[in-house]
Amino acid sequence: MKILILFCDMLRANRLKTVNKDIPYQSTFDKWIRDFGGCTYTNCYTPAPDTPRSLACFYTGLYPKQNGCKTRLEWPKYYQNSENPTIFKLLHNSKYDTFTNFSPNELKTGVLNNNDLEIITNFKSFQEFYNSKVIDKRDRNSCYFLTLNDYHQCVEDYSSLKRADKKGQEQLIESFELFFKKYDKDLFDYIFIFSDHGCVLSDDYSRFKKNYFLLDDNRSQIFMHLRKKGDKSACKDNSLRTVMDIYPSIAEIINSPAPENLNGISLFDSNPHKFIVVEDASSFKPCLGMFNDIWRYKEKDFSYYLSIYDGEELKYENSEKAMNSQKVNIKKITEIVSEVSCSYEEISKRNGILKSYAELKKEYSIMCFSSGKKRNNYLKIYSYKIFSLFIKVIQKLYFNIFKFF
Repeated sequence: MKILILFCDMLRANRLKTVNKDIPYQSTFDKWIRDFGGCTYTNCYTPAPDTPRSLACFYTGLYPKQNGCKTRLEWPKYYQNSENPTIFKLLHNSKYDTFTNFSPNELKTGVLNNNDLEIITNFKSFQEFYNSKVIDKRDRNSCYFLTLNDYHQCVEDYSSLKRADKKGQEQLIESFELFFKKYDKDLFDYIFIFSDHGCVLSDDYSRFKKNYFLLDDNRSQIFMHLRKKGDKSACKDNSLRTVMDIYPSIAEIINSPAPENLNGISLFDSNPHKFIVVEDASSFKPCLGMFNDIWRYKEKDFSYYLSIYDGEELKYENSEKAMNSQKVNIKKITEIVSEVSCSYEEISKRNGILKSYAELKKEYSIMCFSSGKKRNNYLKIYSYKIFSLFIKVIQKLYFNIFKFF
């Protein structure tokens, strides 16, 4: 048995006509996938739209709350819950040899925990793996997890301009064709092709009205494709799926019992997800002290967005669904988000305390001293505030000038 997993970092699913029917034309990537054969899952999402958290979901089949990687700075090497057996451990226990191509910098950043690193064979790059002929030499059960950073690199090279998407797709196809020219696709019993998250390109910014739209399909929808040996034609599946579903799918393929606490559902299961919860920080740049403050509850036909700062919004996939839909139970949705999310309950509590500060400050502003004597009026208070600010500016100028002498 040979399993191939091609991980395409950052590939935008909703820029492909295969996934998004509103795209007016088929790209080179669309045509390649069509000819490749297999099934594309057109309604697939990550609970955590960034590489460290999304890969942790892939490794464990669990939401961030369970797998331990809760924010964008929490990489699997340092934060992934060691009690959860990873997909690589599952393969190892089933006597599968696993090969990867994580770079030294990726490993240093924390893309993989040390326990997994001990049970796999890692090559330093795609080219090193490609030139190794390791696939030719294997007659044992094997899994090949190959990282392709081509799309992400094109987004950087073209500064997130619209053309970066086209260039990224073309570069991925070039890498695919190089690989499958050397190795026939039917050499592999199963081939998974997936992305961990999407991205924001230059022509997307005008759509941003509120922070929580960082969780829309541009970033949280992912590409997911599965080909079984012998598949000649292409098909689509619109059921609700997630990156967590690869874990139980592989468990089923290798006939290994999956942990009972998995959040993922096998792609071979006819009962897909009823909902998915996505969460992230509205502060796009990773920083110390960052926390999740935006959430998305996603069902097949609608999404419900929540934000500490922007409130809430219900959005249907199209107006026809909105007109014919039944009333959505917002209270129930909020309870689910609170249960599934690793942050909603705690951040909501802290936000409530912050709001109480404002009320407390308002109360203090009208209080007298304990003796009953009245405090300064507003005019005096703000006069002293201006004077205090003036003193601080003078002090800053003085110390800056003093440094030059």
